[in-house]
Amino acid sequence: MPTRLTSTYALPDPSDDSRAPFTTSRDDEEFQKQYANLYWQRLTELRARVLSEAKRRWVEGEGFKGASNRPQHVRRLLEVENGKLCYVVGTVYVDMPLKPNVLEDLARDHHITAPATRRKYHSPSDEIMLEDESGRVRLVGSKVDDAEGTFVTGTIMAALGAEMASGDFEVFEYCFAGMPDQPPLNPTTPEGEWVALASGMGMGTASDVADVRAELLSEWLLGEAGDDEDQDAAVKVTRLILAGNSLAQPDVIASDEPKKKRYGYDSSMYTSKPTETLDAFLSELAPSISIDMMSGEKDPTEPTLPQQPLHPALLPNAAAYEGFTGRTNPFWCDVDGTSFLGTSGPTLDDIFKYIDSEDRLGIAQQTLEWSHIAPTCPDTLWCYPFSGKEPFVLKQTPHVYFFGNQPSFGTRLVESDDGKKVRIVLVPRFCESGEVVLVNTATLEVKVQRFELLQ
Repeated sequence: MPTRLTSTYALPDPSDDSRAPFTTSRDDEEFQKQYANLYWQRLTELRARVLSEAKRRWVEGEGFKGASNRPQHVRRLLEVENGKLCYVVGTVYVDMPLKPNVLEDLARDHHITAPATRRKYHSPSDEIMLEDESGRVRLVGSKVDDAEGTFVTGTIMAALGAEMASGDFEVFEYCFAGMPDQPPLNPTTPEGEWVALASGMGMGTASDVADVRAELLSEWLLGEAGDDEDQDAAVKVTRLILAGNSLAQPDVIASDEPKKKRYGYDSSMYTSKPTETLDAFLSELAPSISIDMMSGEKDPTEPTLPQQPLHPALLPNAAAYEGFTGRTNPFWCDVDGTSFLGTSGPTLDDIFKYIDSEDRLGIAQQTLEWSHIAPTCPDTLWCYPFSGKEPFVLKQTPHVYFFGNQPSFGTRLVESDDGKKVRIVLVPRFCESGEVVLVNTATLEVKVQRFELLQ
């Protein structure tokens, strides 16, 4: 069997402001602060870039078509003059009647039947607002109507238009910050390395289907399955990234017979099978291949973004290996000179509810244009109340941008006018699809390796 390639791997420098770490501290009483700080920081960091893009589109060159004069930038929304063409910058807020609210939580507390969770928050009754430090204005016009379902709360946007007699702002054009700078691809070899992306392993279920698929994956990565061609392909994979939800949800068996509590918990409500199964899987692979395991929304860690790595005590055998490391969600890294940025999926899933479109790849691409990977934090997606920084603002464009736990595999190569290239990858749930996505660091080529159970 050929020897596996050695991975060229690096984490961002902690002092690198373009890729801030997603680590948090629970010791500084940060939760006492208001989330308004987060929105203010987001607007402060992105305003200059949005203004630059607005000026390039509407002021420089030929300017805005159909206008006799160059539109002027108005710094504060409350200073917009009635009927005068101008452009403003602010934070988008979408007033959505179908969006969850605290009254539903109160209804649950008082045992009132709450409505079922909706697949989409979007509806024709939504109203689009733009706000800054001075106030808020409603956005109207055919441009807004034609783009129904494309606006998301928390994004920073520039709007070109004029105030109407009603006080609403009629929008003629709008723009976002666009993709930030991107370092060039710098692979150490022309062939590059292959990185395996998997998510939703769901190990430790009662059906054992996911565990059998995981065993097939393990045998393939170790070069113990398939013919010579399969083994040659396996050794070219230098790293495995598990993008969240690696553990199955424990199956609780209802029983009328009371059981005594031991060690402070009810054994009928707890099973160690998921962690033991995952620990054995990782321990088998870690001596041969490097593994990064991100946290997921269903994993036993804090639900607020950015999620921190699973505690090593949950996986004692795997944690003893140098090749295994728990990672945050989201997560930045460099493999063979290629930058990877990924989440375990909740950021994309939550934005999906705001937008009428079913095109998840298009939504993922739109987050690059927004320069923000989680704009719905903290509106409908829990996040840590940062102050003084906003880690979800995109200050550097990654080469590979992946999302775990998606309904199906999808990929798109995004190319900007100034030469930036981003490979977007939707990674399916492994426990349902049996699919692992392979990405080449030199060419950004993508392949899918599928593991089927024989009937």
